[in-house]
Amino acid sequence: MPDYKKLVKLIAAQTGTTFRAASPSDLTELRALGLPGPVVDFYARHEPSQCAEGQVRLWPIADMVRENRDLIPGAYVAPLGYVVFATTFCGDAYCFDVNVVSPKGEPRIVLISHEVVRKDITAERAEGLAKPVAKDLYQFLEVFERVELDEECHYRPLSDAEPLS
Repeated sequence: MPDYKKLVKLIAAQTGTTFRAASPSDLTELRALGLPGPVVDFYARHEPSQCAEGQVRLWPIADMVRENRDLIPGAYVAPLGYVVFATTFCGDAYCFDVNVVSPKGEPRIVLISHEVVRKDITAERAEGLAKPVAKDLYQFLEVFERVELDEECHYRPLSDAEPLS
């Protein structure tokens, strides 16, 4: 697991949010969402105590669970392997893509628009709408801290895109 301490300290100072060890019951909730070990290990040491607002919102576990069970797009894309952990101020979702993980078990991070996800979304359509923004959580947090996150979503699957002239 990467050493997150320095990066989390910078984000805490920037957002005014403290980070803490997550409770065992909250870690069980993360596992129930299908998150791999490296993500659970991060939250075991560095859960935001409340929403960490910077360029986007980085959610504590209770809000992550709500995002993925009750809110759009999470309620529709989490069963397809896209687990929301942060959102833009417009409601678009940064997700752990558990369909694409590194050899170390780190899922890539994708951005999915809340405007184009429907209850009947297919895995193929979700994959086309999922815009990769970071290779893993550490890279996402580095870009979060620098206030350089990509907030532009794909509004239709790449397979539906018009050909370039």
